[in-house]
Amino acid sequence: MQYDVLITGGATSGSFFARRMAEQGFSVAVLDASKEEKIGSKYDIFHMCARDFDTFGLPEASKDDGTWAFEFTEGLTASPYNNYPKTTYDKIVGMHMHEYVLKMNRWAKEKGAEYIYGASVISPVFENGRIAGVKYKKDGEEKEIRARVIVDCSGMGGAVRTSLPDGYGVENFTLGSNDMFYVILRYVSLKNSEDYLKGSCGWPFYKTWIAPQHDPCGAILGIGACNSFGYAEEIYKDFEKSISLPEHSIQYFEKGTTPYCRCPYSFVADNFIATGDAACLTKPLNGEGITSSMVHMEIAAKVLGKALKKGRTRKADLWEINFLYNKAQGADFCFLRAVLTKAVTAKKEEWEYFFENDIIFSEPLMNAVSTGEEIPLTPDVLGGMIKNIARGVKNKVISVSTLKAVGSGVLLGTALKNHYLSFPETPDGFEKWCKKADSLWLKVGKMQ
Repeated sequence: MQYDVLITGGATSGSFFARRMAEQGFSVAVLDASKEEKIGSKYDIFHMCARDFDTFGLPEASKDDGTWAFEFTEGLTASPYNNYPKTTYDKIVGMHMHEYVLKMNRWAKEKGAEYIYGASVISPVFENGRIAGVKYKKDGEEKEIRARVIVDCSGMGGAVRTSLPDGYGVENFTLGSNDMFYVILRYVSLKNSEDYLKGSCGWPFYKTWIAPQHDPCGAILGIGACNSFGYAEEIYKDFEKSISLPEHSIQYFEKGTTPYCRCPYSFVADNFIATGDAACLTKPLNGEGITSSMVHMEIAAKVLGKALKKGRTRKADLWEINFLYNKAQGADFCFLRAVLTKAVTAKKEEWEYFFENDIIFSEPLMNAVSTGEEIPLTPDVLGGMIKNIARGVKNKVISVSTLKAVGSGVLLGTALKNHYLSFPETPDGFEKWCKKADSLWLKVGKMQ
């Protein structure tokens, strides 16, 4: 059967995009490798800002249907020795992932989207040199499904994107061990009632956090680190020595990975769009990707809707997705990723100084990132960061190497932001743009 839109991946991203296209009147099919009873079960708990339900028109979480788990408002971010906390205020809703994904599936089906569960993508199907569908396996049988446009929401593996031929228009790179965070969640019971959580706290030096969970007497202790789960556990041991955690006992563990690298330079090719984790659309400060992906998908759904109505879905017809996303969010994320990649080379005592002097970790910046507002990166703010670091060097609190690293991160981040804001409005000039972007990202390097 021929559909207007075929989406690979039926969790939060795939369901959101399916709803957006189906409500425009297009026929939509969604493939997911998981059985319906297992979809979205990578983690038990995930969370979103309460305002995002209205921002993206999402179905509300509810105690009645088992989707709601908890709520909190205050978030703290602290230094490596738990000093100089920065406070963000944003109502956060915790939900059960599997139950909420099923709810989003039903939400998309309400507008006519069709789901095929237990369907693993084998390869894209091409016709006249352009993608026209995918081959997939279900119940041991190979099948084929076709559509005018294929949208890859299949997660960080990018089942379709990574299978595209070289030069098709969207990069087909796969993620290595330093292109992702290895996430370990400890679900714990807190032994003393005075320690029960009313909010969350994060320690970015260790990439660790403590947050509520569905058990009001419990918490989630999490860590995300590059390289391996083993390396994440080594960092966690150091974290436990430096931070006084509430007394607790382990309930169970969850493990998973999330992308932490730059996005493909172009999200679109002829009859194709990559989005969600398949396009590495995660927030640089915390690696989360659900709502940052939705910013991208709101843009993509509008552009694709216009293209489908015109009957033209070539790369040039979808190119506006690239241009508008970089203006809306992409350029700011590039700045933060560059700065943070360089900042992680600093030592604990230097991070203490960062927090004390609002270098990178300031409440205005963190609240802007949290609420999705424009990040306040004026020349005065950037200049103030550099001056404070220079003062730290003079006082022998900051090493010269850290000054150079963070300074280069700010400069590279600013250059990347400006470069992404100058993203070409058409495919003309894209190759030249990519060469400069390659040069800048090579200087940034990988998160360690």
